Amino acid sequence: MIVNCHSIKQVLSDYLISHVDVQQVRDMCVATIPFATVDNRWIDIFIEPRASDFFLIHDGGKAVNELILQGIKITPSIERDLALLAERFDVAYSEEMFQTGAKMAQFAERAYAIGMASALAMVQLLDHVNIAIEDPLEGQIGGFLRRWSKTKAQVNRNVKVNGGLKQHSFDYVVTPRKKGPAIALSILNPTAGALSAAERFGFKAKDLEGTQFGKWKRVAVEAKSEVWSREARRIVEKCADVVIEVPSGSPATYDQISEALAQVA
Repeated sequence: MIVNCHSIKQVLSDYLISHVDVQQVRDMCVATIPFATVDNRWIDIFIEPRASDFFLIHDGGKAVNELILQGIKITPSIERDLALLAERFDVAYSEEMFQTGAKMAQFAERAYAIGMASALAMVQLLDHVNIAIEDPLEGQIGGFLRRWSKTKAQVNRNVKVNGGLKQHSFDYVVTPRKKGPAIALSILNPTAGALSAAERFGFKAKDLEGTQFGKWKRVAVEAKSEVWSREARRIVEKCADVVIEVPSGSPATYDQISEALAQVA
């Protein structure tokens, strides 16, 4: 049997072309390419013009954000793994993103490299085992929220919402059964640094502007509050309606949660 290699090439090319999408978002382009990840996603590549013939190409921190959302703690060893992965594809890993720069002539090759690095980063999930036991702080706060709400509000956990650029998650959302604003609570763990956690929270708030979720009241809980820098605190305070500080080794209290909810309810 003779294989028609030209036809096979055409079928593969048609598939790739039909599944590549590019959209303009504000002053950048977002390209979706059919690189499958182990968590069943396709990769988004962000392209930002920097000069007439030069572009910044990155994954928008999507890989790291997805790892965190799915329970992975970004430890120093994982940071090293991601940096080595980036090096293999001749790109950089910094500010929790895979990124590189390129002129138009090298654009496709560089975008391909970013996509491969971002997709392969998700193999960290293969070694990750979901633990049924709650994080102590999350468990405490969940109990306090349910106690506070009783019959006057509904409490939902791990609520996902869509922003202008990406999907985001809130640890808890309290929705009044009668008239009143929904309250979204985020527990900010400085796993990869307090500033990084603050910037991620700030991006979430900015990306949700103009959506129905941007109108929700926001409560931010700073875990290990003693390690938070002034700059990190400033970002969180600017983007949250109420901030709760919980130092290491100290549990959250019902008074802290109830007072915060009362302020924004």
